[in-house]
This record gives sequence, structure tokens and C-alpha cells, in this order.
Amino acid sequence: MTHELIQELYSYFSTKSFIKAYKKDGKAVIGLLCNTVPEEIIHAAGAVPSRLIGTAENFELAPAKIPGWICNYAKRVFEDALSGKFDFVDGVVSSTSDDTKIHLFSAYNFYLKPEFSYLIQIPYVRDDLSRKFFVKELKRFAEKLSGFLQSEINDERIEYSISIYNRFRELLEVLNSMRMEDKPKLSGAEWMKIMQSSTSLLKEDINPLLEKLIEKLEERDGRGEYSMRVHLSGTDFHDIALIEMMESMGIAVVSDDFCTSFPAEQVNNGIEGIAENYLNQTACVLTSASTSIEERIEYIMSRFKESRAEGLIILRDRGCEICGHQCAFTMDAFRDVPTMVLDLDVPVTTEQYTTRIEAFIESYG
Repeated sequence: MTHELIQELYSYFSTKSFIKAYKKDGKAVIGLLCNTVPEEIIHAAGAVPSRLIGTAENFELAPAKIPGWICNYAKRVFEDALSGKFDFVDGVVSSTSDDTKIHLFSAYNFYLKPEFSYLIQIPYVRDDLSRKFFVKELKRFAEKLSGFLQSEINDERIEYSISIYNRFRELLEVLNSMRMEDKPKLSGAEWMKIMQSSTSLLKEDINPLLEKLIEKLEERDGRGEYSMRVHLSGTDFHDIALIEMMESMGIAVVSDDFCTSFPAEQVNNGIEGIAENYLNQTACVLTSASTSIEERIEYIMSRFKESRAEGLIILRDRGCEICGHQCAFTMDAFRDVPTMVLDLDVPVTTEQYTTRIEAFIESYG
């Protein structure tokens, strides 16, 4: 029953059935190109925020329009957009979190011409002036969005949306704790399926489903036999097949630090609280409280220790400068921990990683 419920959730991502229903009801869908875009504001405007996740395995259209050096996430989203897989999107929003996201945003606007677009300006200095600037920037974004949607974004709507999203975060905390148990009740692949499904439903619709899932998981025995507990580190990673392959070989993926995985912390105090929260996300070095690599490493270490992981696998996207920059620092910080780096490219052919993962397990598992 638990497996079937997770598969049902994942089907909402693959079929976009809820998205299609929202569109039929007259709701606008706003595609997000980065986790630093505050979904609460879009939700408060009466639209559907949906983080765009590309599933393209081959690139036939994108290479002629964007450079080859950008990250896999950007390439896959853009290929799917050009292929018409995101035709349900009414507008796109991104942020100045990194160069490839900015380039993706520009290319998406130029070639796809969505009805609405906005690039949120993120300050790279963390002080009172920067926080005041970011509050004004989010208010400016809310004003532009409400003008496009012909809807009102007031304090009451903001607080309601915050409460919905905070409940979603509470449920994810419970699910996350279940994959960190001695006998994990939730696999890494199942966790990623849940996270992807959450991009295709309004949070008020997925929350009851997650509550039901938690009840079912509490009855699960959990996985008792595995070779080693592993933390996965990376950026916009979302390839379920690679995680499934690792787990089939004896690895228990008990935690990760992907920006496509865990959302921001609890939000309080309206747009000011939203601004503070999204400025302090350690899922990305560019939005950590001090924008320092040290804070990002501390975050990875805290997730590693909390899950009682025994090994670290870094999934390095060669097209992501941020990932490449932090990789050396991460390896140095974890020099006393079994660590392996896998360079990723698309299509992700799991066979090429099999031998290396087998050797990693045999050496340290």
C-alpha cells in the first residue's frame, strides 16, 4: 500500500494531471527555475507555483540555442520547454542565484515568450541594507505578479500561504526523519519521487496525501540490511534512476543536500519573514546567511551527522560552476570520511557508475 501511494504521488509529476486540472479551473501556472523563488508569494496571488524539472535524456533542440557549458538542470529544462512539455506554463520566475540560471531565464524568455516573467534580484551581501533591499524586491515582484494576474496580494493571503507551506515543511521533516532511522522506512529514491511530485500539486492538495503516507510509513518495518549509510551531495540533482541503482547495490541513501530536495525552513512574519528565510538557504552557497563556502560545508556536515551517514558521494555537475567550486572544499572537509565523486552528464547512464560504486562499497561498506 505504501509503495502504491508513493507511485501515485509520482504519477502526478509525470502526468501533470493536477496541473491540467488547475489550468482547467482557470488558475495560472508560474514555472520556477530556482529554489530561491518564494513560492508563498505566487500562491498568495492565486496562481500555481511549479518548480520546472526537465526529464530530457537527449538534446535535439537546445544545443542550437544555448551554450554547452551550462548545467544539466538548465539544459534539460530548456530542451523540454522547446519540446512543448511546459506549454502549461503561463509565466516563469527565476533569480540571480547563479550565471546558468540567469542564462536559462533569458533564453526561456527569448525563445518561449511566456506571458509573464520576472528575475528576482538577490543581494550577495548579508547586512541590514541588503535585507531591506530584498524585502522591497519581493514587494516589487508581488506587485508585478498581482498586476499580471489581476489579483490582490494582501497580508491575510500571505499569512495563509505561509501557513500552508509551513505545514508542508513540517510533514517533510517527519518524512526526512523516517529515512534517517536505523532501519530506514523511506528510501532515497522514494524521497526524490515525493519531492518531484510536490512540484506538480498545490501544497494544500499534497499535504493531506503526505499525512496519509506518514501513517502508512509508520507501519513499515524499514530496511534492515544494507552495506553502508550514504549522504549524497550536489546541487540541482533529481535523477531517480541513479539513486535506485545505488540502493539496489546495498547503499542506504539516508540524506542529501540538493536544492531540488529539501525546502527552506519555517517562515514567519509576512514578506519580511519570507525575505529573511530565502536569503538564508544553505541549500546553495550563494543564498547562505554569509554567502560563504564555510557555511555551506557546515550545512552538509550537519546533514551528514544528523543522518549518521558513513560515507559521502558527491554528484558533480560539470556544467555547474558552484558545484565545481565547492567540491574541493567539501572533499577537504570530509577527508576523514569515505568519499567518492561522480561526474554527471546527460543522459545519465547508470552502467558507467556501477564499477566505481561497487569498489566504493567493497572498500568502505
